[in-house]
Amino acid sequence: MLNLASLCFPDHEKSCFYCCPPIRDPEADPLDAIEEKQNLLRRNCKELQENLANPHEISGEECWGLGFLDDQERQAGCLLHPLRHQGRDLRHLTGYQFKCANALCREAQVFADLSEPEQSFCLSLCRGMDSFHYSSRRNPLMRLLAWDKEMVQIIICEHLEDAFKIQPTSKTDEIAKSSKMIQDCSLFIAKHELLWQKLDFHLDGYLALQITERKGFNFLSNNLDDYIQLRDNLISELNNNPALKITSGTCRIPAHKLKIPLSLSRLLKFGANLWELPNGCEKELQQQIEDKLTAFFV
Repeated sequence: MLNLASLCFPDHEKSCFYCCPPIRDPEADPLDAIEEKQNLLRRNCKELQENLANPHEISGEECWGLGFLDDQERQAGCLLHPLRHQGRDLRHLTGYQFKCANALCREAQVFADLSEPEQSFCLSLCRGMDSFHYSSRRNPLMRLLAWDKEMVQIIICEHLEDAFKIQPTSKTDEIAKSSKMIQDCSLFIAKHELLWQKLDFHLDGYLALQITERKGFNFLSNNLDDYIQLRDNLISELNNNPALKITSGTCRIPAHKLKIPLSLSRLLKFGANLWELPNGCEKELQQQIEDKLTAFFV
């Protein structure tokens, strides 16, 4: 596995602080009230020594340990991290050291499992962003990485060769390459934004991957309305399948513990509201889905 910190601190120009504070409103976004947040981070830096002398437990609204990490205010992050205090971890002073130390978002986990060229392409989507826009879940990269690794790899694979095959030999070539990569990134985002504008990885992660693996992303894009109808019909049929019903004598099991991909368990839970299913129903379940997909490809 690659360095998990690479998505959090991809370069010296930006960082991701989406996880801070650790008990924030889950719907909060770094771009909300951005000027207020910038002023808060500046104040936290100025008042750090005072807060260290008189620490207090944080609330869900803000954390006095979150501030700018450099004088240029490019990177934002934890002012109490052990890397800033000769190995001493001061995050316990906020009351949430354990939560902070173990925070690792889904996006960072997916990113860590990508190859270095794939990671480089992903980060090229964020060229020129500051820490607030980079940390936002409105950032196209973060929206892309919400999907499973397999989907991410498939849809960026066709772009990797074009994005990195130019080897500049002069300043003119370097400018041309940079311009082409910016254009390619814009086209890439425009082509794939349906993944977060029209679809939801909770509902569509499994089915969309099955279709993309077999027919390619263009097939999914060109047949999006038909796919959504397929998904909605499947959810209705899953709800009405007697083999998946729980009765008083049924041995039940949580959907995420079935011997099925987690992406399929999310479809069952968030789509069909099937949080528990009969033990041993995997074969029946997957056959029903395979039949729907086979009919869809005809």
